[in-house]
Amino acid sequence: MANYLLDPKRYELRSGKDQNSPLCPFGNRYEWIGYDKNEEEYIRFTKSVFKLLVKEIN
Repeated sequence: MANYLLDPKRYELRSGKDQNSPLCPFGNRYEWIGYDKNEEEYIRFTKSVFKLLVKEIN
């Protein structure tokens, strides 16, 4: 949460249905997955950050 709060514009929530999004460890698609725009890689958010981002979408 602390990293997100320092630079929230660095991160975004992307659809897990996007062609480049990774699969979960069980081989299924995520509904939503985090993305770090600076590192250009997919990441998993903590539950608290995820809730903030989903709230912004709705």
